Parts: sequence; C-alpha cells; structure tokens
Amino acid sequence: MSFTEKGVQEELAGLMDVFTGAVYRVAWAYSERRNRDRDIYWLALQATKEYGAMVYHSRVMFRKAKEMDALDSIQKSSADSFEEAEHYWGYMKILDWYLEGKPCEVPEMWGYGDFTEALGPGPGMKKSLWPESHCYFDLAQQQMQQTRSPWVQRVIATNIEGAAVGFHYVMTKLSVTDEFTERFIRHERTVVQDELHHGPELIQELAKTLESQEELEEAKQKVTELRVQELRQRNEQFLHPLTEAEMNQLE
Repeated sequence: MSFTEKGVQEELAGLMDVFTGAVYRVAWAYSERRNRDRDIYWLALQATKEYGAMVYHSRVMFRKAKEMDALDSIQKSSADSFEEAEHYWGYMKILDWYLEGKPCEVPEMWGYGDFTEALGPGPGMKKSLWPESHCYFDLAQQQMQQTRSPWVQRVIATNIEGAAVGFHYVMTKLSVTDEFTERFIRHERTVVQDELHHGPELIQELAKTLESQEELEEAKQKVTELRVQELRQRNEQFLHPLTEAEMNQLE
C-alpha cells in the first residue's frame, strides 16, 4: 500500500482544517454584520439542531437495545444523547434570556433539527424554508447510499460531526462585544470540548482501518463536496451575511 497511517490522518485532518478556515469567514461575516434577527435565528436553529442530534442518538440507543447490542455500545449512545441535550439546553437558556421570556418567532424552527438515522432530511425540515440545510442532509444521505465502502461511510459520518467541531471552535474565536456574545462564546467552549471525540479524535481510528488508496480518494472527494455545502448551510443559518458572490469566491 502506498499510503501510511500518518499520511491518512494528515489528509483527513487537512480537509477539516481547510473547512475550519473557510467557516471562520462565514462566522466573521456574521459578527461584522450582526443584527437582532441574525442573533435569534442562528441561536434558535442551532438549538433545534442539537435537539435533533439528541433524538438521533436516542433512536440509535433504542435500536441497539432492541437488537441486543453490547451494553457498552448502548451506554455510549445514551451518553451521546445526553451530551446533545446539554448543548441544546445551553443554547435555549441563552435564547430565552435574549428574548426576555417571549416566544421565539423563527418559523417552524423545530423542523430544522429533523433528520433521519440515515442522516437525510426528515419530514419536518422544510426545503422551502431552509433549502441549504435540506440540501446538506440530502447530500449526506446520497453519499452514504452511493458508496459501497463501509470505511467511506464512516468517514462521512465522522466529518459531519467533525465539521461541527470546526464551527463551534471558530465561534469561540469571535470578539466579545456584549453580554450576548459573552454568553454564547462561553457555551461554545464547552461544546467544543464535548465534540472532539466525535470528529478529530476518530480520525486516528479511521486511519488504522483504511484498506485502499481508492477509498481515501473517494472519501476526500465526498467530504469536500459536503464541506462546501456546509458553508452554505452555515451562511443560511446566519441569514446570509455573505452575499452569493462572496460565497462563490469562498468556495
């Protein structure tokens, strides 16, 4: 084999690094072009995304239990679900404070976090409201179905979580300008620590099990496509602080 374990780690980590740099541009644009709607929308949608992840891990836990999977595997899914619940709870507490207890007016916000166990968009995720997010999950599902390699599937799933690490990380690097930014940056720091084992730390395990250079090249292509769409999803979450021309340049 022409590849090495260290080389595979560097290839996969490099893709995450490039995405982290790119998504910082999106987050920076939000911070420079902030308004009340952008604050509310990104926070509300992130909360429901975390809620969706909590539901996802719960479903996996129940499926594992029904299939009599190993008890430690069931326990891990339970722990993953609670971790997402902590993230959700933290975002919602900030949102409730920001809205001074008033109802959130983001339309059908709970549907934003609706995705399936196959990582595709669920029925509650309205394409008419959130086309870029819907496209992101639809692309992830297509990629998982199209590849015949279980290893590539694991890379895709890992990078979905791994990209979240990059996003949460860059949010911790924004400037504290008021109490709102101070609150969400503090929360993002805890989220980053929790998310590390879903993404970057799993790269080491993936590098040990790669069987062919062809699988690596397929994974890199699919992850790159997914990361480009993730940039559009995040820009949409912030109510498009980057213009279409700026997004094209970033891609």
